[in-house]
Amino acid sequence: MRLLRRIVAWLPLRGWVQFVSTLFANSYFLSGFKGFCYPVLNCWSCPTASFACPIGALQNSAAAARLSLRAGAPLASVIPFYVLGTLVLFSALFGRLMCGWLCPFGWFQELVGRRGKRLRIPRWTTYLRYVSLVVPVLVIPYYTGEAWFSKLCPMGALEGSIPQPLLQPDLRSQLGMMWYLKLAILAVTIAAAYVWRRPFCGAVCPLGAFFSLFVRYSAWQTRFDDRRCVDCQLCVRNCPQGIDPRRDVNSHACISCLECTKCPYDAIKSQPIWRDLLAKEAGTARRSGITCHEATEVCVGKPDCHTQDDSK
Repeated sequence: MRLLRRIVAWLPLRGWVQFVSTLFANSYFLSGFKGFCYPVLNCWSCPTASFACPIGALQNSAAAARLSLRAGAPLASVIPFYVLGTLVLFSALFGRLMCGWLCPFGWFQELVGRRGKRLRIPRWTTYLRYVSLVVPVLVIPYYTGEAWFSKLCPMGALEGSIPQPLLQPDLRSQLGMMWYLKLAILAVTIAAAYVWRRPFCGAVCPLGAFFSLFVRYSAWQTRFDDRRCVDCQLCVRNCPQGIDPRRDVNSHACISCLECTKCPYDAIKSQPIWRDLLAKEAGTARRSGITCHEATEVCVGKPDCHTQDDSK
């Protein structure tokens, strides 16, 4: 019981959500839904994976596109509308909340770096994600016909390359240099996560790059109120990506973990945009109601009292 209390105290609410999401994405009894893309980085070669990896699906589509186009297939037939539509839908609604709250590999990096140095990755490295999205996910598979990002993905090593030989001894004789290279990349990622804050998410992840295109325009937005801010910098210290929310609250590097919203002065809030619209409408109606009420009190008992509109 004491151990359970320590675990509960150690893992914040977001950590529990990430834990449940990891179980959900790798619950073997849902493996019949592998045709559905779960909007996180989760290797579908994992023995217990329940859904498809959207990055893997994009690579397979790009790999098959060249042969299809050479065979005379129309361009529209090789565009992965289902995968792109799923990603656009989630990112347009939630921005990068999937990165901060659902992604198993993001959670894994946070656990590794919990006792580490937690340094900020250099800002310029955050743009490398877009290179990762275009080159190894789209261009190289298109020309080679193979999903090269998946061949080197550290999440694939963690969930696929390690457990598969353990569960299927026959595969051990087939392990080659690519297997060891993939494990080496995983080891480098783990070491980097101990030093920097979620380095793979910030500098490499192509899925995060796709989601970041919608951060500033999604239906879920984070707002900063400089009138309430006292520059305590608690939000800067809490941010796992090393962003200063006071200056760039909806940065493309933001993973929407909402840690900055723990501001004790309510200077940072995160909510759907329709909440802002409803609040503005309520404020307008409230101000209009007060004005009319005051005007009514002034004009009561004065038959010659007219508004500006009535006098015209």
